[in-house]
Amino acid sequence: MSGAATVVDLALPAEPRTAARARRAVREALQGAGAAHLGDVAELVVSELVTNAVVHAGTPIGVRVVAEPTALRVEVQDGSDRMPVRRAWAETSGTGRGLRIVDEHADRWGVERTDAGKVVWFEVGRPTTPVVRRVPAPDGSSGDRRIDITLRSVPLLMHWAWQEHAATLLREYLLYALDRDVRALDDHAAASSALSLLDEQVPRPRLPSEPDALMASSVEPAVTAAAVSLSISAAAVRHFEVLDDLLVRARAAAEDGRLLSPPTQPEMAEMRAWLCGEVAGQAEGAAEPKPWRARTDVRVARRPDQARPRAVRALLDTDQPLIAMDDASVIVAVSAEVVEHLGYRREEDLLGRRILVVVPARFHQAHIAGTTLHATHGRDVLLDRWLDVPMVRADGTEVPVGLHVQARRLDGDVQVFVAHVRF
Repeated sequence: MSGAATVVDLALPAEPRTAARARRAVREALQGAGAAHLGDVAELVVSELVTNAVVHAGTPIGVRVVAEPTALRVEVQDGSDRMPVRRAWAETSGTGRGLRIVDEHADRWGVERTDAGKVVWFEVGRPTTPVVRRVPAPDGSSGDRRIDITLRSVPLLMHWAWQEHAATLLREYLLYALDRDVRALDDHAAASSALSLLDEQVPRPRLPSEPDALMASSVEPAVTAAAVSLSISAAAVRHFEVLDDLLVRARAAAEDGRLLSPPTQPEMAEMRAWLCGEVAGQAEGAAEPKPWRARTDVRVARRPDQARPRAVRALLDTDQPLIAMDDASVIVAVSAEVVEHLGYRREEDLLGRRILVVVPARFHQAHIAGTTLHATHGRDVLLDRWLDVPMVRADGTEVPVGLHVQARRLDGDVQVFVAHVRF
């Protein structure tokens, strides 16, 4: 077995099959160097890095593999100057794990800016082959003009939840559109770039994990930022236009049943339009930033005439007072005791309305974020436990109650949240 390194250089297009070609190149290089035992880890990590380059950069990709008998170095180069960011998303999230996998399996990894974009590299073992140093870009910038954007009254909890929901929706829509739209990868890369810009610059709320403390810290105005400043390149403005358009199309596809993603709550769609609109408007010279304000009227019934499945009606066959909503946060069942306690005359006064109609306004953002996170990846910090909360009565006053919320799936495909109420 020779001690010489096996070096492979590849120029690859940004297309779905590229990750498989990179894995094969790594496997063959390791076999040539007599280091096939490093293959499993190396193929996993290179697959993540190349997939990230395909999805988030959308440019031609360069892969260099340097394999030695006991070590390996792989470099993945793309034409985007966006630095990879390890996002602090939930363990159950369906996306955002790429850099975590790299961190857990590579012995060392890093990223370097170049005059053509960036290089993300990783090592397994301790390679001895000298590294070819590239010319770095000056100060990480291509010289593109910067634009300052000011966002006012930013809903931090909703933005955090929207980031995870939007990334999941974009990924699923990409898989749906790949065979239908020749620009699918390019558009996904542009939209992902805009999403990353927001994730990097909009503060993430710091929330405790203990349920009572979480409830206490998720109340307005603590979860809204008075102002957030963004700095983006002039070239990135178009990415926000693509993000807006792509999420509109993805939401429509999900509502038509063509995707598996959960429904997007109307306030989330409004916030997306507001975020992208503020970037576009201020980039064009709009005089004053427009503060965020939800416009959906929670008092209006969204499905007043919808027939309820028998399984939903059967929820009321219990002695326990309850109120139940579907996965779009629409009330689908409510017991007579709850109707009376909240000061309504009949069940129909609540059926078909958003559950937010009985949630105090200061908790609206927390509720929208929480239900979005649960629908996206199953986050359930406040489920299956008794909580003392206020509910809004028909006359606008509040009454304290105890709630015990459970997620249930009825008849195999009807998702509901059932809240037993203790007066």
